[in-house]
Amino acid sequence: MRLWAKANSREWANIESVLILGLTDGVLLIRYFSFSTRDVEGDHWYSSLDEAKQDAEQEFGIEPTAWQAMLDEKDELYQLSVMPIAGYSYDTDNAEWIASNFGDYSPKPGH
Repeated sequence: MRLWAKANSREWANIESVLILGLTDGVLLIRYFSFSTRDVEGDHWYSSLDEAKQDAEQEFGIEPTAWQAMLDEKDELYQLSVMPIAGYSYDTDNAEWIASNFGDYSPKPGH
């Protein structure tokens, strides 16, 4: 599930829009400087959709009727919802999620 809305807040004038992304456990409210370029300001996890919508209304001036459903396309937002975040980063130049260059820090036998 993905819901998008245009922000309308004087306090957060640099936030253009927000997206609610449904996860297996709860939802993410992702704040965008620019949605079209995927320029993300940050995100916040909520245990329920209603809680995220309520906060979006209070913080970003989004009326309950302003939400637009988006198709669940298998793009970078879909990848975000189904992959372990720690192992990936978003490459804005190529507009794709890539595996991080960090080594494997899992415990090794005999160490």
